[in-house]
Amino acid sequence: MSLKRSNIKIPLVASIVTVIAIAILVKLGFWQLDRAQQKQQLFTDFAQAQNQQARPLTDRLSDRNSLNRFELISVTGQIDTKRYFLLDNQMVEGQPGYHVIALLKSTQLSELLPVNLGWIAAPRSRSEIPTVELPQQELTIEGLVRIPQANQFISQVFEEQHTKWPKRVQEFIPQTISEHTGIALKPYELLLVSPQLKGFRQQWEPQVMAPEKHQAYAVQWFSLAIACLVVYLVVLYKLNKSKQEETP
Repeated sequence: MSLKRSNIKIPLVASIVTVIAIAILVKLGFWQLDRAQQKQQLFTDFAQAQNQQARPLTDRLSDRNSLNRFELISVTGQIDTKRYFLLDNQMVEGQPGYHVIALLKSTQLSELLPVNLGWIAAPRSRSEIPTVELPQQELTIEGLVRIPQANQFISQVFEEQHTKWPKRVQEFIPQTISEHTGIALKPYELLLVSPQLKGFRQQWEPQVMAPEKHQAYAVQWFSLAIACLVVYLVVLYKLNKSKQEETP
């Protein structure tokens, strides 16, 4: 039975709640699509980086354009063997470990350049801080540019109880590290490609959620929004139908 527009009763509170719920679900869906696009661009940039020729860092610094993510550059310098960082919670094939981030001193640069040498396994005991043998000779290294971004879920970067070197950190943001240690650093780091250093494992493929998974989540959010709308319309129809039948 069709209902006249003037006879349709719309519950105000339920309608407002439904509109808000649908708006939130749709927004979450588009957010997941945006994340999928970002992740796809990340994988695309990394794939394109595999075919690059390394450019000297000094040449790139003279360009007006900033360095690009995963750009392959080369630089000559000497690693500070006494001061380095252990980036915590790095898993490889289910085994916990650290990324070792060394500081490269170069006569071509005014600041120290962070270089991620790769992954090492963590000792069995959490209280044990691993020591690493770093090359003492001058090196010409090639590496991929990484622009670190802060993780909003990490509130404390350093372990306050551990003040000696090496320092274990929960994330490596050059600006934050500089403020805490007083060491002037470049605002990016290099992911070491060559030379291959013994004892380190380089695995630089982005370890993030695949774009397809974000898209699947987006479909789920949009489906929930549609389901919410359908439930609301069905309830509204039944409510008005019962009211219509009660009317003499």
